[in-house]
Amino acid sequence: MGFCLVVEDDGVQRKMLAATLRTAGHTVVAAGGGREAMVAIAEHQPEVVLLDLGLPDADGLELIPNMLAEAPLARIVVITGEDSVRTAVDALRAGARHYLVKPWDREELLVVIEREARSVRLAQASALGQQGTVFWGGSAEMDRVRTILTKVARSPLTPLLVTGETGTGKEVMARELHRLAAPPGPFIPVNCAAVPGELLESELFGHERGAFTGAKERRRGLVELADEGTLFLDEVGDMQLPLQAKLLRFLQDHRFFRVGGEQEIEVRCRVVAATNRDLEQMMAAGEFRADLYYRLAVVTLSLPALRERPEDIVPMAYHMLREIASETGRELRQLSPAAEMTLAAHTWPGNIRELRNRLERALILGSESLIQPADLDLEVDAPHPPAGAVDEPDRVRRVLEEEGWVVARAARRLGVPRHWLRYRMAKWNLTRPSSPDRRRPVG
Repeated sequence: MGFCLVVEDDGVQRKMLAATLRTAGHTVVAAGGGREAMVAIAEHQPEVVLLDLGLPDADGLELIPNMLAEAPLARIVVITGEDSVRTAVDALRAGARHYLVKPWDREELLVVIEREARSVRLAQASALGQQGTVFWGGSAEMDRVRTILTKVARSPLTPLLVTGETGTGKEVMARELHRLAAPPGPFIPVNCAAVPGELLESELFGHERGAFTGAKERRRGLVELADEGTLFLDEVGDMQLPLQAKLLRFLQDHRFFRVGGEQEIEVRCRVVAATNRDLEQMMAAGEFRADLYYRLAVVTLSLPALRERPEDIVPMAYHMLREIASETGRELRQLSPAAEMTLAAHTWPGNIRELRNRLERALILGSESLIQPADLDLEVDAPHPPAGAVDEPDRVRRVLEEEGWVVARAARRLGVPRHWLRYRMAKWNLTRPSSPDRRRPVG
């Protein structure tokens, strides 16, 4: 559902419009005049603005370009009286997307608002996807990731340790760092868990002819191939202890010997290591070298799970749908409102990989023009609160107010995951009261 701003000076009409949209599942903020509307659009960045042109403190036509300057992706739908259709046409020329004539029809209103909200989500996915090869999303968590990568890219040999659950995009981030740094050498990925321990040293560092049975000729290792580029060590926690010592020496000196070799080889490349395991716990158990950990973790990048940034799920889904349609030659299909709710409510244990899997399935097997929840084949578990959680809007609002509307802190007090709290906030329309010096809920 969309995030809507209703701008209407008539209090009765304003309440009716807001109630109609909320009943349909939209999040709504309301303003009674032009100045209040500009404050609200700057604070909330709504997807759709429902604008009455007859405001007491502002010219509705002049407001439109100002609103679009503040929120370029927003869609403005104007409301006008029957004798002001010509004015509505002027509003379309000023940048509005649609107009409704009073008295407005409920069904027409909801169709127009949903269509415009959907078009904003598609535009957001396109705009965010154009920032690079990675779909970042608009969450604070991904802003942090982007900032770290940008800084590390300026230091070509600084190692990076990427942590996160399976499917959160660790290799994607490593490739994005390589793209941002633009080294002359290649990106070389190695899955340490996929290569048997006794063979991994040869894969990494190469070997000389006759170094072991079957070594019929000299072979350059993946470290050597990564010269002046990026070496990505996925699942580094699965590397055996003896090889960890050799990797540490390479990180310190940028030199190594091939297996069975006598000539030291120098290679200068960035090493990005990734794991979904707790390396500090492994260090305590003697399963991972502490000196290697501290050498790899000069900078650590922790990728959030998808459930920790629910605001990114639907825009990311549209971004992925375009990619999948292009790759498979299928016609691009949009998500139905119910499908969007299903995506937002799922906890995504498989993270981004699971999301792409479900979307590809839906695009290939679905038959309707819109993707429906059944096409996704997901069990929606987010609406059910954890044991002990109190399903009371008043209590949730009170805790949010006491915690300054910081979602992370409120969720900890309530004993619920953040994605569950965000779901309830949207369902019960729990939003921070608008004022010029306040921000949207964070966390």
